[in-house]
Amino acid sequence: METSLQLIPLLEPIRPEMEQLESLFVEALADVEEPLGSMLRPSLGGGKRLRPALVVLIGRMFDQPAAPFCSLAAAMDMLHTATLIHDDVVDGASLRRGQETLHTLWPAGATVLAGDYLLGQSTSLIADLGHPRIFKLFGTVLRTMCAGEIRQMIVTRGKHRDREDYYRSIEAKTSSLFAASTEMAGILAGAEEPQVMALRRFGRELGMAFQIVDDVLDLTGDEVQLGKPVGSDLRHGLITLPILRYLERAEDDVHVNAILSGRRDEEHVRAAIALVRASGAIEVSLAEARAHARRSQEALAPLPDNTPRQLLYSLAEYVVERKR
Repeated sequence: METSLQLIPLLEPIRPEMEQLESLFVEALADVEEPLGSMLRPSLGGGKRLRPALVVLIGRMFDQPAAPFCSLAAAMDMLHTATLIHDDVVDGASLRRGQETLHTLWPAGATVLAGDYLLGQSTSLIADLGHPRIFKLFGTVLRTMCAGEIRQMIVTRGKHRDREDYYRSIEAKTSSLFAASTEMAGILAGAEEPQVMALRRFGRELGMAFQIVDDVLDLTGDEVQLGKPVGSDLRHGLITLPILRYLERAEDDVHVNAILSGRRDEEHVRAAIALVRASGAIEVSLAEARAHARRSQEALAPLPDNTPRQLLYSLAEYVVERKR
């Protein structure tokens, strides 16, 4: 695992805690038998560390000791990494963050078990916090994410979904983890109940914005920055918000409907991407992401007015303006 921590500039004030988080990852894998340890280290390296940063900032906002928040942050990032490992197996994705995915190097069964191992590590860190409510929330978000993934696989993949179906999917698969992370951090900080609920709303809305932007970048981003091919979602039959917005204007489009019917050859994918980019659907989708980001910022009103809260506010802006 990389030891040099790359942070977005906004997170420089919490570098000490984020470096402590990296140390926890190293410790978690120190005694892992080979070849599992060597295979998991790259999976835990890299990434934006956005969810753990939210946890750390909330601890700082309430002027709490850093150690338990670093443990919670590590647990949530391990949970997130485990879900990515499992998602890559399900989707057959060959690249993640510019690196070969684990299932392309290991048998699929072993890869699933590697993800399960990280879930076990994450659960252990949560249990060490000694807080039953946090432990229960952890179980709830894990169930929610799994149910969301199963529903997408069995019910909606490759089908013409409507926007409500899309929102339901990203709330279960992405937004729920953001919301749980911020809610758990509020509970751990001893925040008053209205503040805990405000933090949950902040996380939920931020997660919705984050996923919508991710789906836009899948169609507009740079392959090197994304660390995966442009249009990966389309190639896997995932119909995201920009595609839905486009179909509301061009329901009979030949290329998108060919993809929906399973003909996902390069010609149809490239043509569909070009049409969506030129249609205005990208701009409409980004406007929705910005609306969620604004609501996340509004949710911060009941919380202490200090530098960490200002950083959380700025992170909401970063989420919608980022390029990867």
